[in-house]
Amino acid sequence: MAFFEQIGKRLVDAGQGVAQQTKNFADVTRLNSEISEKERKITQLYQTIGQTYYQNHSQAPEPEYRQAVEEIRALLTEIAQHQEEIKQIKGIVKCPSCGADVPLQAAFCNSCGARMTPGAPPAPPAEEGQVCPVCGAAVAEGNQFCTHCGSRLNHAETDENREG
Repeated sequence: MAFFEQIGKRLVDAGQGVAQQTKNFADVTRLNSEISEKERKITQLYQTIGQTYYQNHSQAPEPEYRQAVEEIRALLTEIAQHQEEIKQIKGIVKCPSCGADVPLQAAFCNSCGARMTPGAPPAPPAEEGQVCPVCGAAVAEGNQFCTHCGSRLNHAETDENREG
């Protein structure tokens, strides 16, 4: 009987050892996760400090930051140029009234209805989708105004007509 008691004690001790190791592993994992989260937060705060410094001192940076500020300016200029190139490729211009992106051929802004430079004739109506009730031009979903004739699009009536 003593033999079985010794085996039982060894099994209990081994089980307790495994349980303790599992608990230790879980605790270490939890603490490492908390450390990583705090390090991410510190990195975000560093970025916020840097952005705030740039915003407040970009016109007259301290000598040790001058080169970095100039690099940021150059990169921002390049980004703006690339964004303009993308708009040209996509055939998009800015509305002079509200600044919204408008298709190049549009006669009127789809956000505020302002007249754009003369555009192309209206596109033929799409098989499915929204059509201007005034001129019959195809209109992108979500537009508030027709890009060809400038008429205000009444989405509530359109939705009611679809349901009725």
